Amino acid sequence: MLSPIISIEETNFHNAWAKGLKKVLKLGTDTAIGGPEERKPIRDACVLISLTKNAIKQVESRELHPQFSFRSVEHYCKAFTRDFVREYRKGNRKGKFAYLYGDRLIFWAPIDTVEWLPTIDQLSNLRNGLAEQIDCSTMSNRCQAITWVSHIDFGADSPPCLQRISVRWIGGDDVPDARDVDVRLEWRSRDLYGAWPVNVVGVIDMLNREVIFPNNCKIIRIIDYNDSLHIYKTDIVQAKQVNLLPVSPQDITSR
Repeated sequence: MLSPIISIEETNFHNAWAKGLKKVLKLGTDTAIGGPEERKPIRDACVLISLTKNAIKQVESRELHPQFSFRSVEHYCKAFTRDFVREYRKGNRKGKFAYLYGDRLIFWAPIDTVEWLPTIDQLSNLRNGLAEQIDCSTMSNRCQAITWVSHIDFGADSPPCLQRISVRWIGGDDVPDARDVDVRLEWRSRDLYGAWPVNVVGVIDMLNREVIFPNNCKIIRIIDYNDSLHIYKTDIVQAKQVNLLPVSPQDITSR
């Protein structure tokens, strides 16, 4: 059965997560992911979530829904810093996680075993690409970064979930001094119940620090697209208990 396509637009970060859970629970397809060595039953959907206005402020403030169980957000965001990535790259990586998004973005290389092949700092590229868009008053759909390395990730047990980041300046000849940015994230696979909120917080925290703020810009929309946004069957009961939160006066005035 084909996975349904779900679209959510929200000005409240917490309710974007809660609505996503409710819609995937109601409309999602029961299937399994993984490989022959391990099949993981899930409720699955293809989901696009758009966050604007107060939702952006909540993400940037590292706010999490009170029913989201993961609470080590400070430590998680630290894994997206250059210092953490440099430490990760030291010595033998045995026993370490298969990849870091920061590593793939700061030290990307098509073949990591060739010493003479330079790595590519894609975060610097994004920062410079955004500056160029502002300087020439022209939005670019080429300002992007990727994580996938085919010879490493195709067929691997733990390939990156985040695939691509795109950063677009929102302006033009009529507003040449605009400093608004549209961020688009594309994910191969995503744990909606156990990871989605903190994933968004970690990536946006990194982009603000590395790309957005150095250009004196601000994010006005986040488009988060997921090929497979799913709830593991082991989390179904807990996911059904997640509630929408009351909308604050700040949310009402920002709509």
